[in-house]
Amino acid sequence: MSNTINYDEFNRQLIQNKIGITVAELHGFLSGILAGGNYDESWRSLVEDMLNNGQKMPTALDEKISQLYALIKQQFFEEDFSFQLLLSDKNLYTQLDDLVGWVNHFLLGIGLVQTKINHVKGDVGEAIYDLRQIVKLGYDENEDQQELGFAFEEIKEYVRITSMLCFDEFNEFNEADTPPTIH
Repeated sequence: MSNTINYDEFNRQLIQNKIGITVAELHGFLSGILAGGNYDESWRSLVEDMLNNGQKMPTALDEKISQLYALIKQQFFEEDFSFQLLLSDKNLYTQLDDLVGWVNHFLLGIGLVQTKINHVKGDVGEAIYDLRQIVKLGYDENEDQQELGFAFEEIKEYVRITSMLCFDEFNEFNEADTPPTIH
């Protein structure tokens, strides 16, 4: 499996198949499902319901979505904090829009899995609240590009860390889940 996803190519594939979201939003949605504690095969029906009116995805697109899902899952389970948001590498405004879309769809995905997400307390509850505030972000194209760029990077990193925090919170692991170390 490749560890890289060609954002533009994948976006074109979504558009060609009349799937009304961006790759960033899809990545956020899948990340939310995983962070919410659902990593069995039922994720497929959630994706089909949300993106394709409950219909099966075309084979080539389904394979691409499965590849993206596997990559996200791999990154979440790795201990080196390798999880990254998948956003466009185009201009700053496109990246900002992608980030807001990513967070919105992350909240949708995690909300489908964790139906009592509004009642979560502590650090995770505060983080979910913060994500809801990030969805409301706006910008003025006359703002200082450098300051806006710094703010974007900080918010993006906060979202990344928050996603991993949610994953840790909603995915209960015990010693039996960890494969034995072979020497």
